[in-house]
Formats: sequence, structure tokens, C-alpha cells
Amino acid sequence: MNIEIANKIVIISSPSGAGKTTLCKLLIKKMKNISLSISYTSRNKRLNEIDGKDYYFVSKKKFQHLKNNNYFIETAKNFNNLYGSPFKNINKSNKNKQHILFDIDWKGARKIRRFYNNKNIIDFFILPPSKTELKRRLVKRGRDNKKEINLRLSYAIDEMKHYREYKYVLINENVIKTVNHIKKIIEYNELVENQNSILKSKLKQIINMK
Repeated sequence: MNIEIANKIVIISSPSGAGKTTLCKLLIKKMKNISLSISYTSRNKRLNEIDGKDYYFVSKKKFQHLKNNNYFIETAKNFNNLYGSPFKNINKSNKNKQHILFDIDWKGARKIRRFYNNKNIIDFFILPPSKTELKRRLVKRGRDNKKEINLRLSYAIDEMKHYREYKYVLINENVIKTVNHIKKIIEYNELVENQNSILKSKLKQIINMK
């Protein structure tokens, strides 16, 4: 479809446990001109999660109804739970002249690229320092049993094969350094875009001179 918008769609993807959700939360705090695309999910709300802030929690029946009515740009099924990003998030951020940040996997990123012009997208793939470190982080989270951790690790190794689909690939050894790196890349893209806009304006003036 290749839709063009005024601001950037920033995508951060990673295998489970590599730190993309933490990076997204930190980036939102560090940048005033970016908003998080809050996804819908059919999974149960965790202890410290807030409906409408972390996710919109809905039943599988409600989720399927929204999906059937083309409410989502992209949907995914992970560990028997449904996830979806609504179109309204991009429309709202565009209206507010803000970039929009997506915390999604490679499959969701592919679907967004089909809808929106590539020049409007800045995408990052986050890798863990090593397989051993990734497993350590999954264990440390304390959410899953041993069988689930091994399953997530297996999925993570498969997901990492898709890093070549992204413009920027970063190894997340230190979360603060990584988020600062992401911020600098977004700001660099803003600078280049502004310079190009100024240049085009000057060229137009020169061409129209009598």
C-alpha cells in the first residue's frame, strides 16, 4: 500500500529476553516527540501491568471481532496469546506530529512495512550479547518454568535469523548505552530530513527566480 506519513514509525524488535520492552520504556522517557503504540492482547494481565498503559487487555472473542473488522495493522500469536497493533495509534501520533514506537516482533514489522513507505520507517533489531546471557535473562525474569524458558530460547534463536531485515542491528550489552544509541540514530534521521527539506526549499526558490 505504501502510505506516506509526516513522522517516523520506529520499530524495535528482538527475541524474547533481549530487552526490547525495557528499551522502549526508556526511550519514551528520554524523547518527548515519540509515543508508544499500545497493543491489544488476549493474554492475562500480569501483576504490575495497567490496562491502557502496558496493553489493552481483551478477550479472544473481542480480539477476533476487531481483527475481522480490519482494526489492526498487524497481528501475531505468541505462546497461544493474540497481539495486535491498531491503525488508530499511527493516525493519532501523525495528527499530534509525533513519531510512533512499536515494540513488536519481525513478523509484525514485515506487515507494517507493507503498509507504510520505507522512508517513514526506522527499524532496529536488538540482539543479546550471547545465547548464554539470553538464557540468564530469561531465568532472571522469573516468569516461566524450565520447559517454557527452553521453548522461548528455541524461538529466540529462530527469531535472530531475521536481523538482516532491519536497517539497524544493535547488541544490547548495556541497556543505557543501547537506548542512547537508538536515540542518536533517530535524531540523526531527523537532522538529515530537516536538512533535505531546507535544501529542497532553497532549490525551489532558485528555480522560481526570474
